Amino acid sequence: MLDKFMDIWRSKILIWHFFIVFLIFFFVCTLFYILIIPIIFWVVLGESSESDRISSLPINVFIAEWSALFLIIFSILICICLNFRKQNLRKAKSYFLTGIIIITLYLFRNQIIDFYIAL
Repeated sequence: MLDKFMDIWRSKILIWHFFIVFLIFFFVCTLFYILIIPIIFWVVLGESSESDRISSLPINVFIAEWSALFLIIFSILICICLNFRKQNLRKAKSYFLTGIIIITLYLFRNQIIDFYIAL
């Protein structure tokens, strides 16, 4: 497993592929976090005091906060595996770096959002 990772890490990156992949996954993750997941919660739970109680349960808070990241990372892992099987290590490295950057940005999402609101 480590040798597979090192093969991907040693390969050169396709810079345009990396930018395109990063922008697509970044916007999809943002779309999930800001729009799609809240709409799904609203459709499923509706608007009432009971729905507020249900949505404040710890499992629902966890799903609302982290499901966008899990979906994006899962799709990135699928893309890495498909490109590794095709021996297309340059594209696999683009997906790998995209995953690392998106995880880092997602961990600091509240601070980033607060910064842009304060401007």
